Amino acid sequence: MKNLLLLAAAVLAGSHAQAQTLASADTSLLAGAVRAAQQRYQADAPESRLLNGVAYGTSVPSYVRGRPFYLSSDPQLGTLDYDGRHFAGVPLLYEQVQDQVLLYGPAQAEPLQLVRQKVRAFELGGHRFVRLPADSAGVLAEGFYDLAVAGPAQLWVKRTKKLNAATTGYDLKGDYEEKTRFFVEQRGHFFEVATLKQALAALAAHKSELQAYARDNRFDSREALLTGLVQHYNALAMP
Repeated sequence: MKNLLLLAAAVLAGSHAQAQTLASADTSLLAGAVRAAQQRYQADAPESRLLNGVAYGTSVPSYVRGRPFYLSSDPQLGTLDYDGRHFAGVPLLYEQVQDQVLLYGPAQAEPLQLVRQKVRAFELGGHRFVRLPADSAGVLAEGFYDLAVAGPAQLWVKRTKKLNAATTGYDLKGDYEEKTRFFVEQRGHFFEVATLKQALAALAAHKSELQAYARDNRFDSREALLTGLVQHYNALAMP
């Protein structure tokens, strides 16, 4: 607020006629100066747009193993598309239990929970997450999805965690269970895929080629298999 008042005074001082009579300035002129100062402050310090979330008040009990965050409990520098602007090199956390993006502001010990509806996309650890709306068919729920493969066919990955807690005698135990779901998108339609059969059905235009591709290659995880299938499909679909 102090900075805003100083900037407002600077705007008023720009007019020599009012500089000598600032104390008796017209109310409407003062209001206009404050608005101009606010605009200048936002232009000079765009990161102020980011500091409009709410405090992240969720604490992890000491008996719980693991973390609710993606990749690390420490903030990571990433990119963020927020409130109509792009920010680079901002310290972020992705909280997978509540599906929320957290930001550490300058000199802040605790993170802020960003306004969900204002987050269009963010990138952490080389993974780009995009906020997708729920689809009309009821296949896709609103939330942040990792864009694993882009192209004519896209592979989206939903990465969530669930807190499991239990009492054993006098002991409390808990951990975070991670769940990963996969969705293939083509022409705006989404298909959830968990098996090779479902993936081939979603990518039916090149089913025989993809069957051969899956047979001739070894994959160490379901994610690797689905990523390879969608990438190979896109290569076949290119003119």
